[in-house]
Amino acid sequence: MACRGRRETLICGVVWKLVIILSLLPLVGAWLARHWFWTRASRQGLRHDCGMSVRQLRERLGLPPGRKGTETHAAALGNALRECGLALMERDGDKLAKSRVTGGYVTRVLPALAGVIAVFAMLSYRVSNVWAAMAVALAVVAMWTFKRFTGMAIEWRAVARGAEVLKTTRALKRADDEEEVIRCAKASVWSTLWPF
Repeated sequence: MACRGRRETLICGVVWKLVIILSLLPLVGAWLARHWFWTRASRQGLRHDCGMSVRQLRERLGLPPGRKGTETHAAALGNALRECGLALMERDGDKLAKSRVTGGYVTRVLPALAGVIAVFAMLSYRVSNVWAAMAVALAVVAMWTFKRFTGMAIEWRAVARGAEVLKTTRALKRADDEEEVIRCAKASVWSTLWPF
C-alpha cells in the first residue's frame, strides 16, 4: 500500500497498527492455550517416569524407532503417542493425517522465515514503513496459527488412535503410567498451535 500524502500516511499507519493488533489476538490466544493446557501437563509429566523410552514405545506400537527417543517421562511419551497416532493414521491411508504430518514439517519454517524477511526489509529500507513490515510478518504468523487451529481435529483423532493402540498392546506396565501418558498426549495437541 503506497502512502503518498500526509493524510494517506496517517491512514496507512492506523491500518498497519490495526493489522498488528488483529494478528496478535490469535497469537496471544494460542500462547495462552498452550501454556494453560500443555505447559502445566508437561511439568507434571516430567516428574512421572514411566520406565519406557520413546523409542521403545514406537516399537511396541508397531512403528519404526525414531532418531531421538531416550526420554522416559510421561510428557515425552505423550507427545510421542500423539505423533504415533498420526503415523498410524497415515499408514492406514488417512489423507488428512498425511497432510498434517508433511504440512507440519513444511510450515514450521514459515514463522521464522516471515520474521527474517521483515527484519531484513526494515534494515535494508526496502519497506518505507516499519509498521508495514511488522504487520505483514505478524499477519503471516497469525494465519499460520489459525490454520493450525482449524486442523486440531485431526490431532485429537490421532490421540484417540494412539491411546486405543496403547491400551490394546498394553505397552506400559502400570495403569497410572498409561493414564498419565494419555493425559499428556491430549495436552500436547495444544503445543502444536504455537509457532515458536
